[in-house]
Amino acid sequence: KVLHLAIDYLIGNISDKQARRLSHKYGFHHPDDFLLVTKTLSMYYRNLGLNTSSGKNLAQFSVVNSEMSKLVPTVLGARQAEVTKHLQQCEYFKTNMIIESFAWDTRQILGDNSSCGNVRQITTVNLSYRHLNLRNRVFWEMNKKMVNDFICFLQKTLSQ
Repeated sequence: KVLHLAIDYLIGNISDKQARRLSHKYGFHHPDDFLLVTKTLSMYYRNLGLNTSSGKNLAQFSVVNSEMSKLVPTVLGARQAEVTKHLQQCEYFKTNMIIESFAWDTRQILGDNSSCGNVRQITTVNLSYRHLNLRNRVFWEMNKKMVNDFICFLQKTLSQ
C-alpha cells in the first residue's frame, strides 16, 4: 500500500498534508519521516517512468526491504498508464501555456450619471493560465457584439 501511495503522491492524488495524516496507519511514528519516504519513492517511480533509473538503485533506501523492492516493478506495472500519462502531462506543461480556469459574468447596466436611458450589457471574462510555473490572470470586459464575435472566433478555431 505504501508503494501505491507513492504513486498517488506522484500523480497528485494526495497532498503533503494527507500523506502526513496517513503516517500512523502505515506504522510510522513521525509524519515527516513518512512524508520523506513517500516523496523518495515517488521520485524513484518518476525516474523509472522517465527511464533514468533502474530497479537496482532501490536498495540504497534504508526504508525499503528486499520484499518491498521486489514489489516495485509489479506496482509500477499495474499503474504504468497513470504514471506515463502524468509524466507526459508534466512535459507538455513545461512547454505550453495551460488554461487553468475560465469564468464569466454578465451584468445589465440600466443607466449611468449622464442618461438613465443608457442601457447596456457588459460581460466580464476571467481567464487564469499557467506557463512555465508562472500563474497569470487576465480580466477583460466585452459588450454584446464583442461577445458574439468572440464566440464565432472560438467556434471557428475549434472546428479546425
